Amino acid sequence: MTDKPVAIVLGGTLPHVLLVEKLHERGYYVILIDYLKNPPAKFFADEHVQASTLDKDQVLAIARERKAELVISTCIDQANSVCCYVSEKLGLPHPYSYETSLYVTNKGMMKTRMREADVPSSSFVLTRDVADVDWEKVTFPCVIKPVDCNSSKGVHRADTKEEAVPFIEEALGLSQTNEAIIEDFCNGDEIQVDCIAFEDRADVVMTRSKVKVPGGNGTVLNSFGSVVPAQVPDTVIPRLEQIAANIAKGFGLKNTPFFYQAIVSGEKVNVLEFAPRVGGGLSYYMLKNFVGFDAVEAAVCSFLGQEISEEFHKPSSYYRTCLLYSHPCKFDHIEGLKELKEEGVIKEFFLTRVKGAVLDGEMRSGNRVGSFVVEGLSLQELNEKIKISMRRLKVLDMEGNDRTLVPHSFFD
Repeated sequence: MTDKPVAIVLGGTLPHVLLVEKLHERGYYVILIDYLKNPPAKFFADEHVQASTLDKDQVLAIARERKAELVISTCIDQANSVCCYVSEKLGLPHPYSYETSLYVTNKGMMKTRMREADVPSSSFVLTRDVADVDWEKVTFPCVIKPVDCNSSKGVHRADTKEEAVPFIEEALGLSQTNEAIIEDFCNGDEIQVDCIAFEDRADVVMTRSKVKVPGGNGTVLNSFGSVVPAQVPDTVIPRLEQIAANIAKGFGLKNTPFFYQAIVSGEKVNVLEFAPRVGGGLSYYMLKNFVGFDAVEAAVCSFLGQEISEEFHKPSSYYRTCLLYSHPCKFDHIEGLKELKEEGVIKEFFLTRVKGAVLDGEMRSGNRVGSFVVEGLSLQELNEKIKISMRRLKVLDMEGNDRTLVPHSFFD
């Protein structure tokens, strides 16, 4: 038992380490719920309950038993929805309704609402049975996804019907609601636009271009990091700002951080999806250190109904993040990060997997072993620092073998 107010955090991901610390500063006793045995945020919370963050009824039972005064998650779509569900049931503060959370965690519902809100997006087909797909409405190449999964699970590109069928079956199996979405594939450069919805407007806080390489075996393009600011024509910026305003208005968002991902081809912008939360991975760090916006603090304020600060600025340098993946192995450590930081080649590094973690080798957000950040006065300087880093870094398994997934030659 504790005399402090109890806050329950859903998800022990790395960004939630900072969330736990901020809740401690506000006087909360923090209980972390995560199905993993040793998630990163576990070692900062007061308690860890090993349970699924996606089981809303189990989370509700825990919150009721522990008399929680706040149930929060800042960077996990499905967990945010559970927070809203539990908070509505218990009369606790939350940033938007449970109904709204369903529209932003189900890609089919989201895309339908985006059409109504004048948010440009690709055509799509929904299905619950591969036998019922209307192939006349499918344009190849296409991208196939479960409508409601995290961490890029089950996302594939298909160029033919024959390729599409097994991917649809996989997506249906992964979906919590047994539904898949088939979208037109959009050519162009992928960007992420981080925003804030205020009471009467939406502001663009930061833009970034995704760094991608082609995936094999039907996977879509895989991300190896981002460049800030986004490398798009200046004439596209007003369009990005208008899209942010349309999303906030169309989904009824107020006093909350959000971001959207889009494909830019020339002057055309095509929105892939959005989320009313802080982005995962290094988003919290990038926003704070590149443009001065404390996104985790903003998320806490949003959950508590407190006004979000409007303080942020344009980036003063070019920045690039680089994500590290591994071939299948039992992870031990990453060699070279500390030395590269001491030499000033990298600005900061982060570990996202503990020693002994079993990795399946898939390139998705939930399978990263670490990441690092470089800073420069030009894109050329960024690329040179990435090349130096990737020639020297090694993701080592328990036997001392280099299991780095991306060949160093990719950066030569």
